[in-house]
Amino acid sequence: MRVPGRRFSRGRVVMLPSRPDGYLTTAEAARVAGVDASTIRKWRERGWLAAQGLSERGWPLHTAEAVWAADRLVREHSITASASGVDPRRLRKTARAA
Repeated sequence: MRVPGRRFSRGRVVMLPSRPDGYLTTAEAARVAGVDASTIRKWRERGWLAAQGLSERGWPLHTAEAVWAADRLVREHSITASASGVDPRRLRKTARAA
């Protein structure tokens, strides 16, 4: 259930949505998942994330729960299917820190 003014927190990014209806834009969804906006667009193309609504301009909107579910789906499949078992997000975080 969406409660206006509540923060999205599940051990991840804590943020308030910029829209009064509580939906997240593609950029905000990317921040919640810790990925680039282009990754969110690829998830939509591949069917891993469906838009839960459209903005006034026709841009896709998402709920935080749907973004987290897509992120979990991608993590589960990419890590088990990967020969190395390395999560690419961890590599990116260590590269940024250096």
